[in-house]
Amino acid sequence: MGTATAVSPATIFTETSAVSLPARRIVVADELGYCWGVRRALDIITDAADPADKIAPVGDVIHNPQVVERLRERGVEGTASVDEAVSRGFRRVAITAHGMGPHLAREAEAANLTLIDTTCPLVTKVQRLAQKLVRQGYFIVVYGDGYHPEVKSVIAWAGTSKALAAKKMIDLPWNARRGEKGEGKVPPPRKVAVVSQTTKNVDELMAFANQLQALVIPEGGEFRLCNTICEPTSERQHALKRLVERDSVDLILAIGGKKSSNTARLADVGRQMGVESHHIERPEDIEDGWLSAASVIGVTAGASTPDDVIEDVVNVLVAKGYAAPEGGIRPVDPEYVPAF
Repeated sequence: MGTATAVSPATIFTETSAVSLPARRIVVADELGYCWGVRRALDIITDAADPADKIAPVGDVIHNPQVVERLRERGVEGTASVDEAVSRGFRRVAITAHGMGPHLAREAEAANLTLIDTTCPLVTKVQRLAQKLVRQGYFIVVYGDGYHPEVKSVIAWAGTSKALAAKKMIDLPWNARRGEKGEGKVPPPRKVAVVSQTTKNVDELMAFANQLQALVIPEGGEFRLCNTICEPTSERQHALKRLVERDSVDLILAIGGKKSSNTARLADVGRQMGVESHHIERPEDIEDGWLSAASVIGVTAGASTPDDVIEDVVNVLVAKGYAAPEGGIRPVDPEYVPAF
């Protein structure tokens, strides 16, 4: 990774006239970049970091390669499991911001390792909710990516075989309404509850839930939808929609790690609104062909994207002839805590 010269937002962003706007300009969403949960996780792991006593997060602390690399320089090196951490000589392991099932704490204790937990409290909330729904007799459907560590953690905390991950109806084992009979017909159980991966799109969640509800409700079925998409994710999606409507953007660049689910959703939101949108990880990903017909470029960023990476992208666009956004990226409220 190349070394970028540190430049403050005040020096790279210039004010534009509200009366006569430049023909080629950059506009930024009013909510983008680091969310509260990511900042909290990074604060915890950074405060604990010590090159003389390295920490092994099981997975990436957050889904951003630049941040992962910086943490590695401070003695925070990802590992695939507790066993691997032991074999590599670590004495401390960490749960990432995405969460982990209860097995990790047990394994760490058995290996006599210190455990550092950076799980986002909004993810913990979903884990506990899944446990509660299981106690109430629901079959749990986690709307999300089955491979994602957050989804895996929620299913693990549910602690039941009656839980699965799905994003489309075809992912479910059921293909018929309750009460339907016939060869090959598999109706759902009487009680089904849906929770969501915290970084998903609420419109897509609702479409999925409405289809599933239609299968569950007949014949006395009970369906419950718990919208557990976190407030920061929703805020960033709504901010992007406002940006498109307000500034008539021609192109959207959603900045974030390729593993970042919430960044991918931002690019999806842009496409759904009819705007060419690209999920990029760093300035080098920008293709000149994208810019050929783009007068107004909208910039947004996922919840695990640091400010300097956003600034690097803006700097590259400025160098290509675009006027910098008025007022910089956005102010940061260090006291902000999302609703639980």
